[in-house]
Order: sequence, then structure tokens, then C-alpha cells
Amino acid sequence: MLRYMNLVDAILASKQLSLRRARDGSAPGRTKDTAFEAVLARSLEKSPGTAIANPAETSRDVKFREGLKFVLEKEGSKFVQKDGEKESSRYGILQSTAAYYGYKGDVRNLSRADVEAIYRKVWEKSGAASLPFPLSTVHFDSYVNNPAAAKRFLAKSQGNVETYLRLREQRYIRLAEIKPGQYGKYLKGWKNRIQGLRNMVADYGQGKGFRA
Repeated sequence: MLRYMNLVDAILASKQLSLRRARDGSAPGRTKDTAFEAVLARSLEKSPGTAIANPAETSRDVKFREGLKFVLEKEGSKFVQKDGEKESSRYGILQSTAAYYGYKGDVRNLSRADVEAIYRKVWEKSGAASLPFPLSTVHFDSYVNNPAAAKRFLAKSQGNVETYLRLREQRYIRLAEIKPGQYGKYLKGWKNRIQGLRNMVADYGQGKGFRA
């Protein structure tokens, strides 16, 4: 059962999980995982009241499905010929992104299984799997939109969800101001997406738990 923990509980749970993995002979984490754990630790130091799920009780697959559910709700399944005036996409997956993650066909023919397989690879590459919920979904959704920007948001926010979302919103506003003809038409949708993330975070904070 998920529950909220204070700073001390969070740190102890994290340490206990690491010790359990070591005792069971699990492979040591990647350097990338260590970096994300550092971000989490700093965020807890700055926000001792932050509510997170007990890492020992929250499976990686549940977190992934929460992130996937949010992204697919926002992206839909429609085939887009010129996504962002760049290239074709479906389920929010650009043709070049699908090819990068091993898909050989045209994105218009993506099956739901293909979509899940691609997004699971994106999830792992983004580092979202190493983050606590709901930060994991916030970061994953941002990474789907722009990987480089998502990395900056995570570093600058130090893992604080609201700061992360504020940075993302500010970027969209700047883009719309600098190139209104190209990005202005997307600003409302971008803001709605961020509000959707804020609503998800608020729901979780009220104890509503996972949705997927």
C-alpha cells in the first residue's frame, strides 16, 4: 500500500532498498541511475514535505504505465503528416524516433504493442525509471516532447516537480514569443498539457494513488 513519508522515512527506505538489492546479488546501478538518485536526494533536502511513494512498494512497471497512460492520453492515436512542421508521427512518436528505437516500418502502421515497446525504451533512456512518482511521469512526458530540454529541467529543478513544470511552461512561452508564427498556435495545447500534469500531481498528493 502506498503511503506518504517524511524526509527521514524516504531516505531510510531508499537505503534499505539498496541494501536489499546488494544482499540479493542484484547488479549495481548504472552511473545514470546514481545521478538521478542524487537529484532525488537534493530535492528531498530542499523539500522535506515532498510526498513520494515508498520505493520498495512501487514497481517500475506501474510507474511506466502511469507515464505511458498520460502521454497516450495527450498524444492520441491519430497519424500526423507534419508533426510540428517536421515529419510524420503517430501516438506522439516521430518517424525518426521510431527508427532510432528499432522500428522498421512506417509510423502510420504502429500497433499498440509497437508503441509500448518504443515508449518503454524512451522511458529507460530518459531516466524516468529511476525517479519517484509523480516526478517520473512529469519527466517522461517532457522527454517525449524534447529530450534535451527535459534534462535541463530536471537538473535546474533539482527534482522539485512544480519548479520543473514552471521551467517547462516558461520555455513554451518564450518559444511562442520569439517565433509566434511557428509556435504560437501550439501554446494553448502546451499549457493544457502542463495543467494536466499539475492536476495529476495534485490528485496524487490528495491520496488518490495511481490511475493506470
